[in-house]
Amino acid sequence: MKGRSWQLVLGVGVGVALFLFAMRGVDLKSLKDALLHANYWLLAPIIGLTLLAFYVRAVRWGLLLRTVKSAIPASNLFSATMIGFAANNLLPARLGEFVRAWAIGRSERISRSAAFATVVVERIVDVFALLFFFCLALLLHPFTATVRRGGWMLLGVNAILLIVLVLAERHPERVSAVSGWALGHLPGKIGRRVHGLLDNFVVGLGVLRQGPAIGGVIAYSLLMYGLTLASIQAALMAFSFHVPWYASIVLLVSTSLGIIVAPTPGYVGAMQVACVWGLSLFGVDKSRAFSFSLYYHVSQFLPITILGLWYLARQGLSLGDVAGAAGKEASEAA
Repeated sequence: MKGRSWQLVLGVGVGVALFLFAMRGVDLKSLKDALLHANYWLLAPIIGLTLLAFYVRAVRWGLLLRTVKSAIPASNLFSATMIGFAANNLLPARLGEFVRAWAIGRSERISRSAAFATVVVERIVDVFALLFFFCLALLLHPFTATVRRGGWMLLGVNAILLIVLVLAERHPERVSAVSGWALGHLPGKIGRRVHGLLDNFVVGLGVLRQGPAIGGVIAYSLLMYGLTLASIQAALMAFSFHVPWYASIVLLVSTSLGIIVAPTPGYVGAMQVACVWGLSLFGVDKSRAFSFSLYYHVSQFLPITILGLWYLARQGLSLGDVAGAAGKEASEAA
């Protein structure tokens, strides 16, 4: 608990620092004017598109979970997904990923560690999907040489990661050998943790053996990010920005990578820096870009958090209950 408190304090501190950094040079009068003249009628379709994207995410997760349990109801997948992302909004250190695995494990009576392994695989899929859009953005927008070099380097690193994952799936006996070595040579508790994580990770990779499932994961990923792009485009329309059509792609990449690199509680600060930087590439005034970051952030934070907490309340649980249970399992997996 003490460790989690320090993580929360650190996360809040980093979030505040990033928020103030993004706000540096913002004219408060221009900020107020931009927010007053924004189109708030568009919030309804933005929220609708966001929740629909999360439903697609939940269905995609169900494909990954088939190696653990087949035919999990979409309603349970969506409930666990929203609970997990609500926890990510309110708790430090992305504890919501463990909460999501804990929630589906509780409702479906499956191994929580195996469920968490599929969450890890899902995040890897997300990174590859974002890299696809990043490569598209590199082709469409004249980024600086530094950004381009960084993008291609990131692509190379993830290509290596993909090769490692495929080899691990094709040769599970080698992963089992490493797992057995860890169990026999690492200190007792650490060895058992590494052994369990590796074994469950191989289970999570099982979807790579199923051709139709891989196709489904790719199709659902494209649909999910397509819906997210539509929500970003609607938010841009709310401010009447004169930016090219692919600005939403750049913002998708910048905001997604921003919250991965700096997972502050509620993504406060990280979202603002990512939006301001992304829009600066198209010459958008910093004050208007900052106002956009607040508008878009609220459109994402509130519905996800409220719906996730509602699902928790339906199950007679509180955020403290699941955070404690998931935090215990996270500590055991660390």
